[in-house]
Amino acid sequence: MSREQTVRDVAYAIWEAEGKPPGRDALHWRLAEERVAASLASGRQDMAMADKAASKPAVAKARSPAKAPAAAKAKISAGAKSSPKAKT
Repeated sequence: MSREQTVRDVAYAIWEAEGKPPGRDALHWRLAEERVAASLASGRQDMAMADKAASKPAVAKARSPAKAPAAAKAKISAGAKSSPKAKT
């Protein structure tokens, strides 16, 4: 496989791992070139392809719902305690 094809494959894997965002092709290509160059420099030509296989899309963590501030909770509690109850 040619170096350019390896860079192309790695750039594609990066793009997929980031959720396929539009307009970031130049960044993905540059990152892929850096990874391929590093793998060639270290003598591990298969590192770039291993990155491709190991890439997984990022998963957003679910956020817990916002909690009411303590002052708001105190107001609500105070209002409930001071309301008169109807006697029967």
